[in-house]
Amino acid sequence: MTRTQKPMRTVKSSWLTSWPWWVLAVFASLAAVRWLPEGYARAAVAAPILLMAPGSLTLGAVFSALSRPRGAAFVCYAALLSAIWTVFASLALYALGMRITADSTYVCLLAVSAALATVAQARLLFERPGRGRRAVPKPETVDPDLSEAEAGSAKTREVARGSAYYGVAAVVTGAALLTGGLYAYERLPHPAPTGYTWIAWSGPRISGPVAIGSAGADLRFQIMHHQAGTTTFRLSAMWLGSPPRTLAKPLTVRIGPDKTFQGTLFVPPLPDGCTYRIVVALATAPQIDPLIKHSQTWSINANVYDPAKSSKTCK
Repeated sequence: MTRTQKPMRTVKSSWLTSWPWWVLAVFASLAAVRWLPEGYARAAVAAPILLMAPGSLTLGAVFSALSRPRGAAFVCYAALLSAIWTVFASLALYALGMRITADSTYVCLLAVSAALATVAQARLLFERPGRGRRAVPKPETVDPDLSEAEAGSAKTREVARGSAYYGVAAVVTGAALLTGGLYAYERLPHPAPTGYTWIAWSGPRISGPVAIGSAGADLRFQIMHHQAGTTTFRLSAMWLGSPPRTLAKPLTVRIGPDKTFQGTLFVPPLPDGCTYRIVVALATAPQIDPLIKHSQTWSINANVYDPAKSSKTCK
């Protein structure tokens, strides 16, 4: 045995005897993947682990080494089971009234994966030669008229038949659990709504461009804050011409729970053109929403025009 073959054999032996713990360790390492910059690199690292780890541990916990699916079947089953576990994690968080985020879903899946890895590792220990019930050889009845190759082929078909039965049972069980989870989701009391914040034009409905005369015009709007707690907002307005220009000085407002803020935006005579788009933007300041990782923003817009100018003279 060469020096290169010996370490490889050691690594292979370690993997075969404790692969559930290795898969669990890889899945737990996803906590460090979040430090990678957002984009395709992070997705390329995290997606295969999320798609394979929980499902492969489920297969290891349910099937023995002989009846476990192999190759492409193993990959497909693992991906399907991982997706089902993700759905169940979301349903569990919703039933508990917790916010469904990437972090909370990951923690839930990590707990499930730890339990599955424990069961899969225990199954491996009982299946090892000289351990548990499998240490006692079971007498097998072999047809004396069959050759050794034929007997082996018959045994392989028997194992494959048992694996197919297990596969059907796993799919039926998963579908039943998913159906039961959806039924429970419909029947369980839903958590209280968290409220909403809204910004909209008030007054007459704006169904087209708004005429702005030589004296300017006032556009009224309102901010509805139907949430618990007082929030600080940053309000700004601009018109999108060429180039874009600030229409009003940014304003900081504090709105209490279940309050409505009434505001008026003065639009001066339109410069150098006849049609512009007015945009009023609202943003939370300085709160960062934990779900989207940046400030929440809302906006409303309207087209305005100068009735004294012909469309032929628009710039």
